Amino acid sequence: MTKLERCTFAHDCHASGLNCAQSVLVAFRDVTGFTEEQSIAMASGFGGGMRYGGVCGVVSAAILVLGMVSPANRENGAEGKRRSGEITKEFQSRFTQRFGNLDCHALRANPTGEGTEMAKALNATNHCRMLVVSGTELLHDMISELKEK
Repeated sequence: MTKLERCTFAHDCHASGLNCAQSVLVAFRDVTGFTEEQSIAMASGFGGGMRYGGVCGVVSAAILVLGMVSPANRENGAEGKRRSGEITKEFQSRFTQRFGNLDCHALRANPTGEGTEMAKALNATNHCRMLVVSGTELLHDMISELKEK
């Protein structure tokens, strides 16, 4: 999937009523191997910052996707945990640098940061939708970088 296709799909999923986490996770189903239905079901509890205003659903979904890209499992042991933690922190850092926070409540109460190029191109003016598209773009770029290494 191209970046534009992925971002458009995430945008349209959110516009159709899926929560932020569902919209991001389903846009990466080709990466995770989960079906659309599995992705939607798996991320249903992450919307609204895990339903209490905690970690943004975009970030939660991105971490799930990154776990599938670079899993920590029995075979790779401590090195897998180290690598998984490293890329999780890297995504969180990129998201925070752009939007100032990882917390859904704070992101909604004090919308800061500017949407990515894809968010602008798709005219994602709704704040959460802008975060969905921007987070999808950030994650797409990060996965592309990881594949290049």
